[in-house]
Amino acid sequence: MKLLLYWPATIMGLGAFMATFDVTAVSLALPDIRADLSLDVSTSIWIINAYGLAFTVALIGAGAVSDRFGNKLALICGTLFFLVASVICASADSLTVMISGRILQGCAAAFIVCGGYALMGHIYPRKAQRVEAFAIMGVISGSALAVGPGLGGVIASQFGWAWIFLVNVPVCLLIVAGAMFGMEERMSGVTKSLDLLGILTFGTFLFIASWSTLNGLSIAGKEIGLAPVLLILVVLLGAFVWIERRTETPAIQIEIFRNARFNGLALVPLCLAISYWSLIVFIPIYLEEVFQIGTQESALVLLAFTLPMFLVPLWVTGFASRWSEAKFFSTGLLLVAVGCLTIALGAYRVSYGFSIGGMVLAGSGAAAMQTQVSGALIAAVSQDQAGAASAIMTILRQGGFVLGVALLSLALAHDFGPLDRFTKLFLICAFTAGLGAASAYLLLKPKAKHQPHFQS
Repeated sequence: MKLLLYWPATIMGLGAFMATFDVTAVSLALPDIRADLSLDVSTSIWIINAYGLAFTVALIGAGAVSDRFGNKLALICGTLFFLVASVICASADSLTVMISGRILQGCAAAFIVCGGYALMGHIYPRKAQRVEAFAIMGVISGSALAVGPGLGGVIASQFGWAWIFLVNVPVCLLIVAGAMFGMEERMSGVTKSLDLLGILTFGTFLFIASWSTLNGLSIAGKEIGLAPVLLILVVLLGAFVWIERRTETPAIQIEIFRNARFNGLALVPLCLAISYWSLIVFIPIYLEEVFQIGTQESALVLLAFTLPMFLVPLWVTGFASRWSEAKFFSTGLLLVAVGCLTIALGAYRVSYGFSIGGMVLAGSGAAAMQTQVSGALIAAVSQDQAGAASAIMTILRQGGFVLGVALLSLALAHDFGPLDRFTKLFLICAFTAGLGAASAYLLLKPKAKHQPHFQS
């Protein structure tokens, strides 16, 4: 009976696994793809970047379409397009075909995530069930981070890189079948037109922000400069807010940001992306430079940081059910802060033990919150804004990761003060997570006084 109850969560977990796997596995197979398509290193990077760029830009539109036409329909259509895109990528014989497939994959993934997460919020409205459902999703999706690179390497070496994309086909079919016959959606009954102008404005904002981060402040080899780009971004963001306040059917109801509970929960994925996810880029560099560890050994050591994503989510369901939002999420961020502080101590003392211990602590704190905050954010808004909440949450994760990588890159590039650069890098992450813990607690505490548990 319990298996049937959480079948939708298992199906959505597969969707999240697939969306993540197509980043981690493709990264490992990139040298083989580059050789077969006769690409140079800088060009081949766009096989990764095209997916991330399309995914980020499509999120706000995917959330709005999901709220307008139904989360279940968005999930099914997104999955079918992901299937088609995967076949295109697998059969690619040129960069143009590959990039086209990756862009379509990224857009489709946005619909899978926005539709799927919102749908889970509707299927599991009760707190206890929602906590368990999102924990199951967390275990399945987290395994893409823990085993994705290794599994991708095995598939690429044994069967060829095309099969990294082709394995998506049966998974997509299973998701579509599960969504069609195993998921019921209670529509709000409210029909509204799409906020096309708002979607286009915010999509342009996300595109320029993402493109500038990935490609630098230049177009066609001409430097634009930071000030003009920032001005354009500010104007676009202001225009979006102006549009949303004046349209009858906004893609995002600006009023939700007046809700302290929503803002407190929104801080969690943002701080987590900066203090945890961005470190996945820098820890291998740290291990190589400080401990002279090779690539293969670094990948094994990194499991201390990523494996908790697979092991922890189900273990913390009891805490997530009993504790208030203020206590649960602030404790999780505080654990990440302590973990990063411990890694900083390991960097300062050149201690392998402190570094590994800190990775386990930070990874455990992040794994506890990663999927639970998704369910809490969706529960914090009305049913007809669940898709938009999923989009906001994912944008914060994506944007936080980009911001974190940029901030930590600056810290790594400039050697100033008495501490070495890696110690300072991990201290920045500890400070960010600690500040996020305090802020989230203060924002969520008023609700917690009157309601000691998550809202159902």
